[in-house]
Amino acid sequence: MEMVSNRTNQHNWIPVVEQFWSRLLSGKGNMCNTRWRGTKNYVFINQAMSWSSAQQYCRKNYKDLAMIENQEENTEAQNAKLSNKVWIGLYRDPWTWSDGSRSSFRNWDPFGSDNNGGSQHCATESSEHVWGDENCSVKRVFICHQGEHL
Repeated sequence: MEMVSNRTNQHNWIPVVEQFWSRLLSGKGNMCNTRWRGTKNYVFINQAMSWSSAQQYCRKNYKDLAMIENQEENTEAQNAKLSNKVWIGLYRDPWTWSDGSRSSFRNWDPFGSDNNGGSQHCATESSEHVWGDENCSVKRVFICHQGEHL
């Protein structure tokens, strides 16, 4: 488990470490990689699910699918993932975060938001730090987050 913190947030490590051991001992040890950023904790889940199943999993075990509200968070979420393409918490209705909030930050691949076939309503993040839309029923690994909005 890898954590990133600055010196002012070192006291925040204790709950993260306690939660890691609690989840590991309870059999919920799906955390392959975790990044601590002070206000948000990004957790890579190495279990492929549809977007809605991933959302339910994150809401039950963490807070929600990853919400990425600026470039710094985009980098932190990218650093937490151990796979090429992962679900993030963005869906088309219009593009809204999983919790229903809107964000002006976008990081689309030039062809990433094309809704090819009219059925790509959920967002992924690639290894190039860019987002794409995809059919929500495709099973992918994903990133959850804990912590508060900035």
